[in-house]
Amino acid sequence: MKKATTKKSTSRRARPALAQHEYDPSEWDESQAVAVTPEPRPLSGISTSIRLPSDMIKKLRRIAAKKGDIGYQTLIKIWIAERLEVETKKRAG
Repeated sequence: MKKATTKKSTSRRARPALAQHEYDPSEWDESQAVAVTPEPRPLSGISTSIRLPSDMIKKLRRIAAKKGDIGYQTLIKIWIAERLEVETKKRAG
């Protein structure tokens, strides 16, 4: 079954607001130009997949919700990082 798509259109109320922000190339003042250097993007991680029992996911979601604005996958990453730190220190010491 195909998903219905909707056309994106500008509402009548938004059109006057957009008109006042239209770009006119003749108004460009080169002396006001500023060089912009984009910030380097952080290296992305490697995607991995594990199967976890549904009751474990439910528990993770509950714990993450109690901790505040955090997702359960982020919670898992935090816990893995903490454990890796402990294990690394054990082996080094």
